[in-house]
Amino acid sequence: MKTKTDCIPCVFKQSLTTIRHITNDEEIIERVMKKIAEIYSKKSLQTTPAYFSQTAYEIISNKTGVADPFFDEKKKFNELVLTMVPDCYKALQKSNDPLTTGAHLAVAGNIIDLGIGGELDIHGTLSSALETPFAINHIERLRADLAEYSSLFYIGDNAGEIVFDRLFIEVLKKLYPNLEITFSVKSKPIINDATMDDAIDVGMTKVCDVIETGGNYIGAPLDKVGEKFLEKFNSSEIIIAKGHGNFETLNEKIGKNIYFILKAKCQMVANELGVSIGDSVLKQND
Repeated sequence: MKTKTDCIPCVFKQSLTTIRHITNDEEIIERVMKKIAEIYSKKSLQTTPAYFSQTAYEIISNKTGVADPFFDEKKKFNELVLTMVPDCYKALQKSNDPLTTGAHLAVAGNIIDLGIGGELDIHGTLSSALETPFAINHIERLRADLAEYSSLFYIGDNAGEIVFDRLFIEVLKKLYPNLEITFSVKSKPIINDATMDDAIDVGMTKVCDVIETGGNYIGAPLDKVGEKFLEKFNSSEIIIAKGHGNFETLNEKIGKNIYFILKAKCQMVANELGVSIGDSVLKQND
């Protein structure tokens, strides 16, 4: 997916939100925003929105000295979603189709995105996700692939959300006990993306193998990720990629069997998918 002109004001909005989260000092805020404006006045749009946004977060980190501005929020959302696990297990036990229910749980967590901003109602989102059909629903394709293939690489997204991913992976392991599953997290903090610390905190490392991307780039730009990640990506028969950043960086990777699970949270991604803002999607790569 290529960056659109509409992505430019979005980057500035995200940047301002992030800086104000770090400091109330207007001089610092002005200085950082002017630096971002200077850099972006010369920046090409011929890249993905995820990579286009990356520079702003790097400037903010360098200018403020704060590498993980959403550390407390990540911990909070991990703890919050962990309290919801018993209700999620009940939903799975009642389900006549645990695979579909698990996928709905996974997409519910994708609303936790501090880069997009806005108020979050994760309890309401969970209830809605369990009841609302996917706008694009390739679950039967996924079901057939899971029955046929033996390796799955699950590319994670945010903290908090990772708990729902863990639940979905538990479902996959129960339904397909011979399936080899590997989950990936960022090597260093970027926005509220999950890192190895989050994987440990929520018990993901007890459920499946967990590897790091090799960096802290938004999404999974294959020209930037580490060797171990790239090897797993290339060798896996099924890939599940969660969230906007992974969709933006991987949706043009023709020839790989990728399933994107996300909620469309901006008009540009919604347009790319052919859905409406707020829709949930489980889409196999064309």
